[in-house]
Amino acid sequence: MATVGDVVAVVSLDGRFTDVGAASLRVLGIPPEALLGTGALDCVHPEDQDAVARCLARHGHEASTETIGPFTCRLRHAAGGWRHMEVTAQNRLDDPDVPGIVIHARDVTDRVEAEQRLRASETLYQTLARSAPVGIFQTDRDGGIVFANPRFAAIAGLPPDALHGHGWRALLHPDDRARLEADWAQAVASGEPVLLNLRFCGVDGGVTFALFQGSPLTDVDGRVVGCVGTLTDMTEYVRTVDALLMAEARTNAIVDAAADAIVTMDGEGIVHSFNPAAEAMFGIPAADMLWSRIDRLIPDIGALLQDGGLAVYQPGGEAHGAGAVREAVAVRGADGDRFPIEVSVSAVETGGRRVFTGIIRDITARKRSENDLIAAKEAAESADRAKLTFLQVMSHELRTPLNAVIGFAQVIEMQLLGTGEVDRYIDYAGSIRQSGEHLLAIIDDILDITTIEAGGLRLNECIVDPSDLVGEALNLVAIQAGKRGVPIRIDLEDGVPMLFGDALRLRQVLVNLLSNAVKFSNPGEAALVRARRGDGGGVELSVADTGIGIAAEDLPKAMTPFAQVDQSMARRYEGMGLGLSISKRLVEAHGGTLRIDSAPGQGTTVTVALPPGRVMGGA
Repeated sequence: MATVGDVVAVVSLDGRFTDVGAASLRVLGIPPEALLGTGALDCVHPEDQDAVARCLARHGHEASTETIGPFTCRLRHAAGGWRHMEVTAQNRLDDPDVPGIVIHARDVTDRVEAEQRLRASETLYQTLARSAPVGIFQTDRDGGIVFANPRFAAIAGLPPDALHGHGWRALLHPDDRARLEADWAQAVASGEPVLLNLRFCGVDGGVTFALFQGSPLTDVDGRVVGCVGTLTDMTEYVRTVDALLMAEARTNAIVDAAADAIVTMDGEGIVHSFNPAAEAMFGIPAADMLWSRIDRLIPDIGALLQDGGLAVYQPGGEAHGAGAVREAVAVRGADGDRFPIEVSVSAVETGGRRVFTGIIRDITARKRSENDLIAAKEAAESADRAKLTFLQVMSHELRTPLNAVIGFAQVIEMQLLGTGEVDRYIDYAGSIRQSGEHLLAIIDDILDITTIEAGGLRLNECIVDPSDLVGEALNLVAIQAGKRGVPIRIDLEDGVPMLFGDALRLRQVLVNLLSNAVKFSNPGEAALVRARRGDGGGVELSVADTGIGIAAEDLPKAMTPFAQVDQSMARRYEGMGLGLSISKRLVEAHGGTLRIDSAPGQGTTVTVALPPGRVMGGA
């Protein structure tokens, strides 16, 4: 007994150790002599004592030598712990050499603890498998299910009792079965993992999308004997991806079809997208703008976005929705032209990064319309002022000669000077005639400007001699010039060609210009009328004076019907303000231009330039 590896002991009928082998010291840490005479059950774990006692009592009084056990129990170790022992017993009470029960106790602690760990591991695995959000499976070499958790059954659409075998493949989408067979065969042959997207068709017609991941199992010889892996339900992911793709396609369709330019950029102003409308607006392909700075197209966007109107653009700040609409100036990429735009910027933040979307509208047409409306408004207001001025001037211009006509006519009619003052009455009649002619001239000017403005002017064209025009015009203003004391000098260039035009209307132009020169010149200062060949091959007729002159800002007013530079009723110079405007329109009707060069206190020169097409002989 001293050399036996197991603990061997003899227990008497009263349950005490009568002999103990030396292995007790190695196995239990207790020397044999310490156990002699002690109760055998005192070494047994309290929870195991009843079972051991029943076993020994049941066999202790039998004369048979049949082995009792084996049974397990826990024996106390000297260090304070318990050792798991596998015990067998043999009744040797009838043996005079060994009067008692011989016990063999083998230490199986390591095995028992390994079995306990295995059971715990198995329990943990089963718990994890049951609660796992993915399907877990094990198959044989041919793909038949050996083990699968409930989640695998739920994803595949199988009842739990129908998991084993090949039934799961019958639920695969027909288009996926052949692909699974081919990839499975390749994985078995190569020992490589298999990764597949599969679809399971439910009995209700629904489709479950799943990710199949399997790794081959091999035996000690490296042969593939099966596969373990997971089955992940990807249905919600696929639906989410489909929804995102649909939303992206819808967004792209809207952005591509938008009439406004839509540009996305990051916080540094780097362009990430550039829709077709932006390409058309800026004249540059999207490929040339991607990963370029937006200020290449909108140079002042930095200042624009820093003034608070579109602060969403600033990096580091809080993200906002659509910003205010602000106006800016953009540059067209192809030609560098600048044009007005409206900009609205919104910002979103995702994953710590901000993306800004700018909606840009070309407002060139709107600005043009606004300017046209402003010009039309100003023109209407100017026309209203001109009408008021016209009425004021007309009232004054008509009343003065009419008063003379009525007054002198009453004197003649009533013979207030007596019957002998015939000469005086003749003078009064002459005054009446002059006043009537003045009224007629006013009416003629009004009719002329009205006809011209209505587009009813018709030219009666013929061959015209510029020298004759100048002479006839001088004759018509000679009396006025004499009364004002303003001499008129003539400068006719040799070889001035004949013209083709309306002689009456051209003479009217010269008369208007000469009348103004006489009216606005100081007495004693001469006016000059000149005719010469123009630089471009046409003919130029000009009238110059050294009178009061016109400031540059008043020149447009001088060319406006019914307007004079001095609009007050107490102005020094009388007139309807129609002469220059009528002359300008008559010259333009001949295809020519009327130019005014003037400065206050330095006089005025008005030049009529008739085009080469009006020169006879094509000169």
